[in-house]
Amino acid sequence: MQHLPPKKPSQFVVKGDRIEVRRPNDAVTWHPSTFIRFCGDRAYVKFETSTDSDDPTSPLRREYVAAAEVRPAQPMEIHRYFKVGESVEAFCGERKGWRRGEIAEILENSRYSVVFEGADREGSASAVEQWEVRTVRDWSDGLWNPPLLLQQVLQVKSKSSSESQAKSNGLKLKIKCRKKPQQMRFSEGMLVEVKRNEKGFEGSWFIAVIVKPLEDEKYLVEYRTLRTGEQTEYLREEVHASCIRCTPPVIRRVKPFESLERVDAWSKSGWWEGYIVEVLNGGSYMVHFLYTNEDLILEHRKLRPHQEWIDGKWFSDLKVEKTELNVKPNNKKLKIKNRRTAEPIFREGVMVEVKSDEEGYHGSWFTAEIVCSLASGGFLVEYQTLKTDDESALLREEALASYIRPCAPEIMRIDCYMLLEEVDAWYNDGWWVGLVSKVLDDQRYGVYFWTTNEEIFFNHSDLRAHQDWIGGKWTAAMMKKAELQVNNKQIINYGEHDRMGVEPFIVNGMKVEIKGDDGDKNEGIWYPAIILKSLGIRNYLVQYQTLINEYGTQLHQEAFSPCIRPSPSVIQRRDSYKPFDRVDAWHNNGWRVGRVQKASSSRNYSVYFNATNEMMEFQHFELRPHQDWIQGQWVLSIRVYMLFHYIFYHLIFNLIFPNLIT
Repeated sequence: MQHLPPKKPSQFVVKGDRIEVRRPNDAVTWHPSTFIRFCGDRAYVKFETSTDSDDPTSPLRREYVAAAEVRPAQPMEIHRYFKVGESVEAFCGERKGWRRGEIAEILENSRYSVVFEGADREGSASAVEQWEVRTVRDWSDGLWNPPLLLQQVLQVKSKSSSESQAKSNGLKLKIKCRKKPQQMRFSEGMLVEVKRNEKGFEGSWFIAVIVKPLEDEKYLVEYRTLRTGEQTEYLREEVHASCIRCTPPVIRRVKPFESLERVDAWSKSGWWEGYIVEVLNGGSYMVHFLYTNEDLILEHRKLRPHQEWIDGKWFSDLKVEKTELNVKPNNKKLKIKNRRTAEPIFREGVMVEVKSDEEGYHGSWFTAEIVCSLASGGFLVEYQTLKTDDESALLREEALASYIRPCAPEIMRIDCYMLLEEVDAWYNDGWWVGLVSKVLDDQRYGVYFWTTNEEIFFNHSDLRAHQDWIGGKWTAAMMKKAELQVNNKQIINYGEHDRMGVEPFIVNGMKVEIKGDDGDKNEGIWYPAIILKSLGIRNYLVQYQTLINEYGTQLHQEAFSPCIRPSPSVIQRRDSYKPFDRVDAWHNNGWRVGRVQKASSSRNYSVYFNATNEMMEFQHFELRPHQDWIQGQWVLSIRVYMLFHYIFYHLIFNLIFPNLIT
């Protein structure tokens, strides 16, 4: 039998085809690319997920690679689900390409946890979307092994059969046959996207699976990200074929999206049509939803280039024309609260106050004199209450303009300060911002400092009314009367009564934080408090340090243990926070979890709160690194994922090998 010679790469790819390439320094990753041309035994390609430099705005990388390291891009697997332990190829965000791995866990919303080959199973599992996982296949002699499913073969062939081409004398004749549009037939088990036209869902598409065809061009579909009202099973609906489309081809976008570019945004468990209103720092964007007229800030990974499904084909739709815009600024849902503006200009010899973000000094202001301005835009200042290490001279230091403000005007305060009034306390040679937590006899006060979780007592003369320097003006702080509704539902909060059945040791006088449930207004805020006494099984009487009752005295209330956690260890971060850092922000007399969206050089931050779709401005001292209370200990958020996997595999090991644990 005569064996045919192996096919050359030039026999299965042409210019513009989507391909995958292995690079010499990374033999286990297939990088999505576009084929440009062959040059001998090498291929000139453009990588779709790599740029010429670390700057994401730089052009996509182009280079020559060995032709033997090139293969066609696999067609998308549109109705394939995987089991735990199954070998797959998944898209690795770190390597920016496809790598082999194993399904470690099936997550919610059709997502998977994948452990890549060569990675530590307990610490390196990655969560990926359903469309970022595919069957492991090898490309050999022009064929995939194992072979593609019939529907994938048809998907590949449809690209070439849509246009009939005839070549003669170097001329290319394109003949397009117009046919009457027909509704596409969808098969059982096929992964699709379904449009929902209910009020409030216009322009949204949700991932679903075809269960079976019905009469009158309708299908029974099962959504993969929507559940029934009882949350017990996936939602099923009858849908007309006109509201169903195939899942679009995956287009991986490394370069930032541009203003007015059409995108699909992942929100509320579905894809929503919109366009980029503004490109923000840290890989985030302000996206305007076309049909609901809402604006929302989203990360780069939650966007995809918009494509139109027309007559059974996908077409890219790059930008929206300005004539199509119908933005109503007054109807924006996103609430942005700006509290600070540009810094003033200071001259030599002026007395000012300089803030410190050094560890242990967050929230403090020290009196200083401007010595001179610096070429960098900052100032050399001489502190009036701080001295050098040898105590021989007043301390001089460089300070940014954003760290300087004029000395606050004196407000003569004869009457007593009120509970929860924001004050500045003279402490350690500077002014420290805090809240009045106790009003005692002889004009003495307890002041609570949220930056250090301390309560310190002061005389009336050691306090002054707190004022904020905003927009070149001094504004007196208003007393905050935060109201609280404690969530006494038997919710499970890890650490207090978690899956391991661990109950914390809560004692009288212990400093804790209580989770508040104040509706949409203050959702998810943790308030500082002190345990007064136990009221029985898992119930405690607590005294809030920053909340008062209707009579103007400190609030005492019963709290259920799942809503109680110990006060976290104080971590005063010296370096600046970065975009996407999870933080707790001091807001409405409590700590509220959010994510940094913008970070300025003056160490002011825009923090986004997902629960209420708000973005607010904060100073450095008003933030703390977010920690989670898990298994009776505080864990920084970056370690939470690893700890959960450790606990999970430890439990499984104990169940399988109980006799090995001594």
